[in-house]
Amino acid sequence: MRLDTLFLALPVSWKGTLIQYAGRLHRLHPDKTEVHIYDYVDRNIPMLARMFEKRMRGYRAIGYSTEDVGMKF
Repeated sequence: MRLDTLFLALPVSWKGTLIQYAGRLHRLHPDKTEVHIYDYVDRNIPMLARMFEKRMRGYRAIGYSTEDVGMKF
């Protein structure tokens, strides 16, 4: 089975969990060329915003580049 995309919509801040989730995307598959993680956050809730910032540091620490699409509703 090819896993190449993760939608993260739960509050996680521990880098070890992030590494585990992202690591599953990097299992080899002949048809896989890219992996993507979509990380959703409600920045209006301070605790969730802090956890998100920790995840951003975690992504950078494991070599991911990040992009803030800044969607607002």
